[in-house]
Amino acid sequence: MRADSRLWTAIVVIGICGFAVARGVSIVHFALALVDVDSAESRAAIAKSWGGAPDVASTALQADLNYQIDPSDQMAAEHRRQIVSALALIEPMSSSNWLSLSGLQLITDQPMDQVFDSLELSMLTGPNEGDVAAERAVFEASLWERLPADLKNHAVLDVATMMFPQTQVEAEAVGKLRAALVTQPDWARNELREALVASGVRPQDIENRLGF
Repeated sequence: MRADSRLWTAIVVIGICGFAVARGVSIVHFALALVDVDSAESRAAIAKSWGGAPDVASTALQADLNYQIDPSDQMAAEHRRQIVSALALIEPMSSSNWLSLSGLQLITDQPMDQVFDSLELSMLTGPNEGDVAAERAVFEASLWERLPADLKNHAVLDVATMMFPQTQVEAEAVGKLRAALVTQPDWARNELREALVASGVRPQDIENRLGF
């Protein structure tokens, strides 16, 4: 009986060790693959090969995002949307992923309900993340005339917060926000101004920082 117990214990230990070794070898192979990433094709190949692998899927998909795209290049934007969509499912608490996905859904002409759903998930998962909220405020301002009323309520909080920047990203976002608001009709800017005042922002601060 004792011999049987020892045998099964040994089998279990060997199985656990074998699993750990296999996972370790897989991670080493992935690390070696990353060394040779020097082109869009190689980044896409890594994302395709490793995007579903445990432990390294997120890093593999991120490797395929380390480049700028031309928003007018619909094929590149669609590819990026698919990658970010997969990332958002792997890391559902990442507010930056949901914000990126919302923007990519917009430029790839996905239904606006999808754009707003992803934007709302960014709001819910990162309501107080300064840098993300600053970038989100710029995006929200550019869509102000199309935003549903409930999202406008949260957008006002994002805009109000980033008007007094504490980081370089937030400071740069103020300039982007001013540029985004220029594209909005007068009624939209006035509506945002009234909402900001109602939230406690002084009119002179709005004029000094946002220019209206």
